[in-house]
Amino acid sequence: MQFVLVHGGWQGGWCWDAVSAALRSVGHEVFAPTLRGCEQGVAVDRVGVNLTAIGDGLVDAVREHDLRDFVLVGHSGGGPAAQYAADRLAQQTRRIVFVDAWVLHDGEAINDVLPAPFVESSVKAAKESADQTVAMDPQTWSEHFMNGASVHDIATVTSKLVPVPFGWLSEPISLPRFWGAALPSSYVFLRQDQAVPQELYRAMASRLDQPRLLECDGPHEAMLTHPNPLAATLIDAAKE
Repeated sequence: MQFVLVHGGWQGGWCWDAVSAALRSVGHEVFAPTLRGCEQGVAVDRVGVNLTAIGDGLVDAVREHDLRDFVLVGHSGGGPAAQYAADRLAQQTRRIVFVDAWVLHDGEAINDVLPAPFVESSVKAAKESADQTVAMDPQTWSEHFMNGASVHDIATVTSKLVPVPFGWLSEPISLPRFWGAALPSSYVFLRQDQAVPQELYRAMASRLDQPRLLECDGPHEAMLTHPNPLAATLIDAAKE
């Protein structure tokens, strides 16, 4: 089976490395690209990068690799990027899997579904930054995204985090075909996720039409803390 793994904010395709290794070890193919605006390095231009640019970049990357009949996995803010790609690549998408991810309706933005304090914080951060980006607070990452991980592991990951373009959060998504395509879907709930209230993930899953619902141990960043259980859960989520 082919998996396309789409990361969430502040990281790159590297966050899936351990999950990718686990999937490959049992015979699956994996493609885990870094989304536009999430590249590492001080020279990265994130000005004006929005959800459309991120989605188009993902679609282009999948097409360049000539991937067909794949399972598209979106985590967190990568959920809408995966939806955008599935909208344009419905014939090639076997199933879409959301891992504690946002599921948007056409014309909706990520900030439309986030709790108000998160939105207010991101708006303020973008206004104060030189390139309209939102940086991750290390304490928030430690306590709410990688809760339960070792100090060493948290420090290693934190050193790789990059600011996210505000347009990823604020631009309404264009999904002219996604909901009508009725693609098979799954939703994975992470049991120790403390990034937002669990009921918000339940609300996201309820938007899907008869999704396969699964649970997996781990915090919001389970791909970094519980890669083997998450890989096993993704295989179950991808089954016909």
